Amino acid sequence: MNRAVLAFVIPFGMAVSTMASVRPPAVAGGFYPADPAGLRLMVTEFLDAAPKPPSPPEAMIVPHAGYIFSGRTAARAFAGLIGTRPRRVILLGPSHHMYFAGAALPEAGTTAFATPLGNVPLDQMAVRRLRHFSEFDGPSAAHTREHSIEVELPFLQVATGGGVPIVPILVGPATTETGARKIARRLAPLLGPGTVVIASSDFTHYGAVYNHVPFPKKGLIPRLLDLGRATAGRAAAIDPDGFWQQVEVSDDDVCGAQPIEVLLQLLKRTFNGIGKVIAVTTSAANNRNLDQVVTYAAVTFNGGWHAWHTGPTPPKLGRLTGKEKRALLELARAAFRSHLGHGAELARWFATHRVDGNLSAIAGTFVTLTRKGLPAARNLRCCMGSIVGREPLADAVIHAAVSAAHDPRFPPLKLGELGGLHIEISVLSPLRRIPGPGMIRLGTDGVVLKKGPYQAVYLPQVARETGWSREELLSHLAVKAGLDADAWRRGATFQVFTAQVFGAPF
Repeated sequence: MNRAVLAFVIPFGMAVSTMASVRPPAVAGGFYPADPAGLRLMVTEFLDAAPKPPSPPEAMIVPHAGYIFSGRTAARAFAGLIGTRPRRVILLGPSHHMYFAGAALPEAGTTAFATPLGNVPLDQMAVRRLRHFSEFDGPSAAHTREHSIEVELPFLQVATGGGVPIVPILVGPATTETGARKIARRLAPLLGPGTVVIASSDFTHYGAVYNHVPFPKKGLIPRLLDLGRATAGRAAAIDPDGFWQQVEVSDDDVCGAQPIEVLLQLLKRTFNGIGKVIAVTTSAANNRNLDQVVTYAAVTFNGGWHAWHTGPTPPKLGRLTGKEKRALLELARAAFRSHLGHGAELARWFATHRVDGNLSAIAGTFVTLTRKGLPAARNLRCCMGSIVGREPLADAVIHAAVSAAHDPRFPPLKLGELGGLHIEISVLSPLRRIPGPGMIRLGTDGVVLKKGPYQAVYLPQVARETGWSREELLSHLAVKAGLDADAWRRGATFQVFTAQVFGAPF
C-alpha cells in the first residue's frame, strides 16, 4: 500500500505526523488497461459513443465487469456526468471476496483510491461520520482486492475531469432487506444538491463457473435479456420490495443486489424523480460464449433529493375485495413460477399491480396447493405459511408460496406439476385465546393447539373438507403436533382465528 506522510503544526510549534494511505489499484491490467494513456483513450471512446442525456443523473446503477464486456454499458450511464462537478459521489459496491452483513468502509487513514489516471480523494468528513454507526463496521480488508468500486473510478475521472471526492462503501452479501434500509437511513443526511449515488452491480451470472445454470442454453440470450430488463425495471421503478422479491425468489445471481437495495431504499424515502433503464446487454455480445454469460444493465435516476420520510403506517386488514383476491392469486402463481423456473414473472406482477390497501396490511397467511380430481383426504400437495402476521400481506403470500414449494412432508414441487394443481390462499385474522375446546366453532375457526413445547395448527377449512367432529379434529391435531391422540384433553391451550379463504385452478 502506498504511504504518504501528512504533517501539521500545533500552536507550540511541535511537528506531529500522522500516516495516511492511498488504496492502490487491484485490477488494473486485468479489468481495464494499466497504461494511463490507453485507459483514458478507451474510456473516452466509450463515453463519446454513448448518447448524451438531457440532464445529469442524481443516481445510477452500472456494471463492473472487464471493460471489453461491460464498458459500453457503463458509459451509457456515466455519459450523464460529462462536464459536471459533483460535490461527492457515494459508491455502493458488493463484496466478492469477503462474506459479511452490513457495510464496510476503507481502512482508517485512507485518503484516496488510486487508478492509473491518478488518485481519487475520499470525502473524509463523510467517511468519518459514517464510522460512528454500527451499520458500517464491516471489515475494511474487504476493499483490498475488491474490483466493484475500483472499475467505476476511471469513468468518473474522465467524465468529471477528476478530483471529485468519493465515499466508497462495500455492502456485504449477508445484508438483509432490513439491513439495507438501516444503511440507507444513515446515508440520507449526506444527500443533497451535487451528491450522486452509484450502485455497482452486474446482473445474472449464467454458467457452471458461477454454479448457476437454472435453464438450458436454448434461447438463452433472449431469456437473459428479458430477465435483466424485468429486474432492472423494478429498480428503475424505485420499487425496492419488487426488486428484492424478484431476485430472492427467483434465485437470480445479481451480485450487487444488496448495494442496489440500499440505493432503492434511499430513492424511495429521499428522492423525487424517475428512473429509466437505458441499456441491458450480455457478455455474449462480445465473445459469443454461451457457457459463461453475464447480463449487464445501466439505470439512471433524475430528480431531486429531500429529507428522509418513513412512509405511511400499514393499514389494518379488512375484507378483501374481489380484485385483491385475484391479485393475490396471480401473485402466488408468479412466486411459484419465478421460484421454480427462475423467471421474471414476479417482477412483472409488481410492474402491473400496486401494493396498497389490504395487500399492504400485516397478516398471517397460508398458501395451499391441492391435486385436482382427488378426494380431499388425498389431494394435498403442499401447504405452508405463517399463523402470526409479521409482514405485509403481499410479502407473506410470496414467502408462503416459496415455503410451500419445499414443504418437508412432500417431495419438492416441480414446475411441470403446476398445471394440474389448484391454489388456495388463506388470509388469517389475529389469534384469540379461548378457555377450552368447547368454544371452537367447527368449520369457522382455525385452531392452534399448544402443549409444552409442542404445537400444531389446522386451518378452518380442514374440518369442512374432512367432515371430522370436534374431538376427531383435536385428536388429529394432537398427533400432528407429535403428541398422543388424546393429549389435547389435559394441559393443552387453544387459540382460534378466522380466515378469508379463496382459490382457483393454477
